[in-house]
Order: sequence, then structure tokens, then C-alpha cells
Amino acid sequence: MSTLLKNVPKLPNQDDFLLYLQNNAYSKQTIYSYCRDLCILAVYLYTNKISFEKMSKEDISNYKGYLLEGRHLDALDVVRKEFLTKEGEDVEKYREDFLEDVYKKVYGSLGILERPQNSRSRSEGGLDEKSINRMLSAFRSYLKYQIGVDREIPFPPDAVSLIRTKKRVKKVATKEELISLIESPMEFERDEKVALRNRTMLEMLFASGMRISELISLDLEKVNVNGKMYILGKGGKERAVFLTSRSMDWLNKYLKVRLEYAFTDREKGEEPGEVDRLFADLKGGNGSRRYIWLIEEYRRSRFLEKFHSQALFIPFHGQSTRKVGCRLSTNYFQERIADYRRRLGIQVPTSAHSLRHGFATYLAENGASAAALQVLLGHESLDTTTRYVHASEKFAKETVSKFHPLQ
Repeated sequence: MSTLLKNVPKLPNQDDFLLYLQNNAYSKQTIYSYCRDLCILAVYLYTNKISFEKMSKEDISNYKGYLLEGRHLDALDVVRKEFLTKEGEDVEKYREDFLEDVYKKVYGSLGILERPQNSRSRSEGGLDEKSINRMLSAFRSYLKYQIGVDREIPFPPDAVSLIRTKKRVKKVATKEELISLIESPMEFERDEKVALRNRTMLEMLFASGMRISELISLDLEKVNVNGKMYILGKGGKERAVFLTSRSMDWLNKYLKVRLEYAFTDREKGEEPGEVDRLFADLKGGNGSRRYIWLIEEYRRSRFLEKFHSQALFIPFHGQSTRKVGCRLSTNYFQERIADYRRRLGIQVPTSAHSLRHGFATYLAENGASAAALQVLLGHESLDTTTRYVHASEKFAKETVSKFHPLQ
């Protein structure tokens, strides 16, 4: 790791903790999240001249207020200026190993004023209770690790108490609003290929209940004519998801475009963009979903391995399209969904997760069992599912109409 990144604020043995997570099959995104949350605490200690060994419970209490007020953003600006611009060095060039890449992402982007990663990067009111509790939970996990490897800690993990959160009613947009959101790329996107890709992604989210991270990480090899895909969810847990006939039709349309971007080097002799010719050379297949069937044939013949990127969903414009293994980003898609929602005038907060929520809610309203939804959503505990698929407002209204004594 470069000297520059070795010196940025970290908690003691933080690198060892992150490697421990990697060795125990945590995803890179999860490790990045842990690193980000621990680094923000490390910045707090550094800028307030508090040593980790002498931390007190009062320091943790003050840290909560620090986050609630959003003061961590100013501290991050100070640290980035001090450590990432020394002698004209640029953090972007450091990509020597796994941890280097993780710290580059944390300190190279977190809290940037000029180009925040998302609209909440510079919230005037600081972090919300849920975000702060996530960060405190990351610190608890780090302390437990320190205990496990017989290292000294200033206080036990249980001493890091979470803050009280506001209980809000879970809201889900109406079915009609969700449908309009799913269909909106065809109206709002100027580029037909982008519109088709984004429409397909929204169709698949609502059809399957996948998380946005699970959708973005899908590879072409997962595609099959049966519409059943095995995906890796949180904690590396594999589960099956099922696409509807409607979403399969949109996937088939998108794949025709996706195949045109199989190679960036047009001089290659094998060009899967000429789908009609290739399809004519193959025997069998489902004519109505010929491109899904063709992807299956490419998987069997291992021709997919020659593609420029294995990702199902890729960017069509920009420099990233030239990178081997290019893949659409989660932030981009979340921002597009937010834009669609604003243009449609949907008042209920609606995101990619809202489609997952809607998937579960409307299946439950139509009689799906909590046990089946637990499998489809990939929840480890049935309690999580029953909280997630709450008693809907529709049923509450029907109960009042049916049973109230003064109608």
C-alpha cells in the first residue's frame, strides 16, 4: 500500500479487520461500507485529538451528536486536503492491492463537495438515525473482532448503545404508480437503447423482488429461457428468483441490443452483434425469445467468456464502456429512478427498494404466504419478512369498513 494511504486516519488494526471480512467471504461492497463507517470514526478521533486507547463512553455520545449535525463532512474535507493532495499525488493512481482500492474509494470520494456520489452526500441536517446506528453497529463489530484476536479495547461492544429511531409507517406507492414508474424510461429517456435497458431493469426488479445490488451484479450466464435465476444475496447466500413472462419479454428485447456490445474491438472475426445470421445457423430454440435462447447457446459453447464484459447490464456511453468488465453502477440507476419519480409526480418516496417492497406487499395482498416470501426475498429470519410485509393499509381500510359498528 502507498505511504500516502497508509497514513490516512484509521482505527488500530483496521486493515486486519477488513482482511478478516474478506477472508470470510464478505462482499467487496460490504467491506467498503465497514471501511467507510470506521474511517469516519477515525477522522472524528483524529480531528479531535482523541486516541483510540483513551476513548470514553462520553466520546461515543459526542460522536453521535457530531454525526447528527453533519460535522463529519467538514472534517472529511480537512483530512482529504491534508492527506490526498500532498506533493501533487493523486489517490486515483493507487491500485496496488485490495485494501488500497477500498481506501482509495473511501477517502477519494466520501464527502467530496464538488461531485457528491449521491444527493444525500451533503445533507444539511446531518445523518439520520438509521445511518448513525449502522455506523455504530460497524464499530461494535470491529470491537468484537478485537476481542476475538486478544487485543485491548477501551470498552466492551455493548457499551456502544444505538440511538432511538423514529418509527415511520412503511409506505409503498400504489400499483398504478409503480407501473407508471416501470414504464417511464420509454417516455423520459432520449436514447432508445438506454430506455430499453432501464425499462428492462425496472421490470426485472418488480418481477423478482431482487435488491438493486443483486440486479446490477447479474452476469449474462445467469440468463435462461425458464426465467429462474440463482443469485447471490447478502452474506453470500444463494437463492432462486423467478421472472414473470412480461419481464422475460423485455429482457429478450434488451438482449438484442446487449449483443451488439459484446466486443469493443470491431475487428474481431466473431461478432455476436449479427444475431439474425447467427440464430439462423443454430437449430431449435424459442422463436419468441430467441435472444434469451441464443445467450444460453453461447453459455454452453463458452462463447460468452469472450465477451468484453460478462455483465448483463452495461453502460452504453462514456469512458467506462472501454473498460474490460464494465458494468452499470448502482448510483447511476438510483439517480435515474429518482428522476423518473420526480417527473411522474409520485409523492410517496420511491426507489429501487420500493419495487422490492411493492413486490412483497402486493404478493401478500394476493394471498402469498410469509414463508414463500421469505424464500423469494432471501431473508434469513421469518420475523424479518413479517415486519417487511406489514399489514397493508388496504387491509386496514377493509377491516374498518367491514367491522366498525357505526358505518
